[in-house]
Amino acid sequence: MVSVQQASFDRLVSNGFERAASDDVKAVALAVWHENFVPMVDHLSNESALAAGYVVDKLMRFSCVSVELKKKLAMLLGELREKFVVVPVVKKGCDTLAQQWGLSEDLKHQIRSLLDYQTRHYRHA
Repeated sequence: MVSVQQASFDRLVSNGFERAASDDVKAVALAVWHENFVPMVDHLSNESALAAGYVVDKLMRFSCVSVELKKKLAMLLGELREKFVVVPVVKKGCDTLAQQWGLSEDLKHQIRSLLDYQTRHYRHA
């Protein structure tokens, strides 16, 4: 059975970020930041895997992520880079990190709405 976090992650990386549901963005961010969530990516298509790489890479950079989890997520990113061809793109106004993952859309606007959850002091229920 797929966890709620994994289902949110799969929808987020499979449907395009411009159509991303804010609930999915929030669920995935909270799962990574406060529940030590490491997504499964073996079943993803090439395009979804690149989106997954970007999402994980973006979320793991926040200070609320533990060093141990950052190591696990970094290993996951390495696996994605080995398995899938990443061809960087250039798109004005798009997050540089997304472009490095070969994407022309990003989550920067959605991430801004999660400021309250991005600290180690946030108490996740």
